[in-house]
Amino acid sequence: MAPMLACVTLAGCSGGAALRAPHHTAPSTRPSGPAGSPGNPQVFSCAEESFPAGPEPKMPEPGDLAVGPLVIFDGKKVANADPAGWGQHGSYKIGFFVPRGTTVTVTIDPPARGHVVIDAPYAHRVTAATYRPCSQVTGFFAQGFAFTDGRIRGCVPLEVRVGGQARVRRVTLSLFAGSCAT
Repeated sequence: MAPMLACVTLAGCSGGAALRAPHHTAPSTRPSGPAGSPGNPQVFSCAEESFPAGPEPKMPEPGDLAVGPLVIFDGKKVANADPAGWGQHGSYKIGFFVPRGTTVTVTIDPPARGHVVIDAPYAHRVTAATYRPCSQVTGFFAQGFAFTDGRIRGCVPLEVRVGGQARVRRVTLSLFAGSCAT
């Protein structure tokens, strides 16, 4: 059935000819690669969200890094901070806030992809994650970043996509490395 459908849609196809994929194909919307990779981001949803006690804080606060609707807690502050305040041995807790009704995908860009990962208590270490918060309650994603090569500091280039938008926002997160070139 598939060869017949392909034959109908491709001009110049004869009944007995072997079919080949065209040289120029449209990009697939299907996930490609292992879960948590750039082509197949790990999805974190309401089940993985954490909820603070007390009133909802205003976002972003001083020291946070906002990239579109995504807020990286202390994302500006960690550039010049002592790593011991956020974790140990190259693994740091740096939470994300994503507003209700918004979906955000964060991908670690090369060249950092080979030595840093998104680290979450509810999933394996990944290089790409999609965050879908609860629709009725405001919370945050308790996750962080981990260096995989023994480093304790570094510049982490991130790609942020909001929902199904084509626009990509790029930001470099300094993890205790001072100012990073962008």
